[in-house]
Amino acid sequence: MEIQENIDIDSYRIKHQWKGKISLERGNGKVAPQGLKGEHATGPEIIEPLSQIIRELNERFGMDFSEEDRGFIETLEARLAEDPALSASIRVNSPENARLTFDYVVTDRLQDMVETNFKLYKRINDDREFSNFFLGWLFDRFRKNLKDSE
Repeated sequence: MEIQENIDIDSYRIKHQWKGKISLERGNGKVAPQGLKGEHATGPEIIEPLSQIIRELNERFGMDFSEEDRGFIETLEARLAEDPALSASIRVNSPENARLTFDYVVTDRLQDMVETNFKLYKRINDDREFSNFFLGWLFDRFRKNLKDSE
C-alpha cells in the first residue's frame, strides 16, 4: 500500500506540443546514426563499477570494506533487481518519488539481511552521511541497470 501511496499518477497528462506537417521524400533511403553534436556534447553517463565505489567509500568514510561487504552489496543489488514492484515504481514515477520508494524497499531488504553483515547494516543506519551517499549511489546504479535492461 505504501508504494501505491507514493505513486502520483494524477500528475501525468497529455499535452499537445506541436501541430503541423512534415514532408518526406518517397523512396528508399538511409538514415545516418545520430552522433554527438558539437564539442561540448557529453556521452552516456558512466556509473562506476562496484570496486571503485568501495574504494571511494573506504577513503571518504575511513572504512575497510572486505570481500564479505562486497558480497553483501552484490546480494542486496540482486534482491532489488528481482523486485518487479520496485522496477515499475522507478519507471513510472518522478526521480524524487521513485527515490522515496527505493529507500523504503532498500531499508526493508537490509533488515532481511541484517544477520548476514551486521557491521555494514549498522553503519548504514547509524551514519546519516554514509547512508545518504551509499543509498544515492545504489539508486543511481539501480536506475542505470534498469534502463540498460529495457
